[in-house]
Amino acid sequence: MFGYSRTSLIAFALAAAVSLAACGGDSKGSGASAPAPAAPAPATTTTAAPQTGDASGDVSPAGDNLAIGKRVVAPYVVYGKTGSNQNTTVGVTVLKVRKGKISDFKDFNLGKPEKNSVPYYIDVKYENLGKLKLDRNLLDPAIEDSAGQEYKPINLIVLSGTFTKCPNPSRSKLRPGQSFTLCAPVLLPVGKTYERVRFQGDVTKDPYFWK
Repeated sequence: MFGYSRTSLIAFALAAAVSLAACGGDSKGSGASAPAPAAPAPATTTTAAPQTGDASGDVSPAGDNLAIGKRVVAPYVVYGKTGSNQNTTVGVTVLKVRKGKISDFKDFNLGKPEKNSVPYYIDVKYENLGKLKLDRNLLDPAIEDSAGQEYKPINLIVLSGTFTKCPNPSRSKLRPGQSFTLCAPVLLPVGKTYERVRFQGDVTKDPYFWK
């Protein structure tokens, strides 16, 4: 876990840097403190039009490379204990992919592998088209490099404010019929080439890609 030097940010949890499945482990470390507060998140929340299935013109076959800005209605599974998985659908639109600088994380206690990386910020709009409340931290997309390797986003845990380079909504849950725009920061190792964005809400089905 990375530590953030601002007093409003108590922890920085890193999801598995590379994963070919829906779940991954975490790496942990220590943090420091400093007086500067983080800025408030400029994220938006809206109400999504109710839908019960695939909307005409919204869905492209999974596995294709979609254009940035293309919206899909994707299957999504809320994984629970054995036999308790719940199926629903989400609207997913990758709005933008921004290349950052590792200096953006100058106030983080990064390890050597993280220092030798390039951050990418993925801005995504999610719409909850089902009847389940969805956890914001489980909606993040991932990045694939030119070799097809997957890199999952890092997860910022903030008491107040947000990481200004990649802001997120203050709410942790996305309720039925609502939508919000979030940002997923991914650290791509130096020497790896960014290829496309990946979203897979159901590991039994093919993922969606934006390029």
